[in-house]
Amino acid sequence: MSEQDGVFHELMAAQLGIWTAQHLHPDNPIYNVGEYMEIIGELDVELFERALRSAVREAEAVHTRFVGEGEAVRQHIKVSDDWPFHRIDLSGEPDPRARAEEWMRTDMRRPVDMRGDALFTQAMLRLGPNHVYWYQRCHHILGDGFSGPLVNNRIAQIYAALSAGDAYDEGALAPFANLLDADRAYRGSEEQAKDRAYWGEIFADLPTPVSLSGLIPTGTPHHLIRGTAEMPSEAAADLRSTARSLRTSISGMAIAAAAVYLHRATGAEDVVVALPVFGRFGSAQRQTPGMATNLLPIRLTVRSSMTVQELVRQVSVQVRGALRHQKYRYEDMLRDLRLIGRGNLASMVVNVVPYAYDFSFGDCEVRAHALSSGHFNDVAFCVYDRSADGRIQIATDANPELYAPHANQRHTDRLHSVLTWLATAAPEDRVGRVEILDEAERRQVLQDWNDTARPVPATTLTQLLEDQAARTPERPPSPPGVWSARTPNCTRARTGWPAC
Repeated sequence: MSEQDGVFHELMAAQLGIWTAQHLHPDNPIYNVGEYMEIIGELDVELFERALRSAVREAEAVHTRFVGEGEAVRQHIKVSDDWPFHRIDLSGEPDPRARAEEWMRTDMRRPVDMRGDALFTQAMLRLGPNHVYWYQRCHHILGDGFSGPLVNNRIAQIYAALSAGDAYDEGALAPFANLLDADRAYRGSEEQAKDRAYWGEIFADLPTPVSLSGLIPTGTPHHLIRGTAEMPSEAAADLRSTARSLRTSISGMAIAAAAVYLHRATGAEDVVVALPVFGRFGSAQRQTPGMATNLLPIRLTVRSSMTVQELVRQVSVQVRGALRHQKYRYEDMLRDLRLIGRGNLASMVVNVVPYAYDFSFGDCEVRAHALSSGHFNDVAFCVYDRSADGRIQIATDANPELYAPHANQRHTDRLHSVLTWLATAAPEDRVGRVEILDEAERRQVLQDWNDTARPVPATTLTQLLEDQAARTPERPPSPPGVWSARTPNCTRARTGWPAC
């Protein structure tokens, strides 16, 4: 039994905004986050379930229950093994993969009762011999992008121990109290006041918000649409090499690419992108599943005359400054700047996910697939750094109220082009040189739209006017009492005939 069983706590700052938004729109499933692992090989499913249940028992946050209303809402931990592990055999379906994806999408789009339903789902979908999808979904108020790999690695550790017949220590995942205590200590502290002053200075003059859509979101969407692209291993290796030579990381390169694209697509020179951070400090918190992530707005000046090196250095400076003040909540910044309900500080999230899952289940091959990168009401630029096989995958998750699917895919392709250009650009190259249009788009702009030539007859203007007059039918005489050209102060009726 957890030490937190039966003890009631206030919601953490990272949870409060999610709770409020979900409470206002209980039928909105956007706060469901999920992924699935494609496992190929001889997996002992019985042993896997034992490992899964043991690790979930340690992950106290997923057992959170909520009571109360408004500001009086409280949470408590109630650890239980009474939850279903769905085993679904789809191997007899005509297209098992498509059927599995449909099942997962349906579950991801299912609204949950914050006070009644289990706020997480675990399932094993069998596609064929030695081929399964392990699917997991939880509400964002329970866990974040850091929690998933943490719990998954723990499941693999227990599975390995059970497979070898070895004992394992229970409780390797740290208690939820680590995050609760840290949140409580920060609220109202001198550190919070300093952080607030820092962000207030950064945004003392609010930049004009720019969006790739040209629109302002009016609310939180019920789902996101996704565009995808992939950098092959060779191009990804070039990007990593360039990042090292510029003394930055894949995250730094992705932020630079997003800033350049926003500048080129909108013409704005003062751009802001949002960077997700894990919100954990110290080894104990880094072993604790839960919801602690935050968004940091990174404000940059981008001009076409800037060099790649100048932009990357600026990104590094701004990110370092932001990280020193990362505990201050993005929602609080919006509140301080009176932007709640009026828009965002940033229209694009840049989310770099290091998918270096350092685990396996025996000799099985494991491939990770993200289903949701979290919620945002404009667009998120996601970069999945799969260092295990050298590839880098790119996705844009967009609000369908602002972006049509084909438009979102074009943004994905163009961001991919910018990132690929940066991978081989020299430090002194000007960012204005990057080409964001593909060959078809360039042909459309430079040739198709300018192809206005029309056949011109060999004649004179006088002859054209005479020909036009000959083709024009004679107007019938006006009935008695109806407007004539000499009648003043008249208007034209909707029928097309003049009337007084």
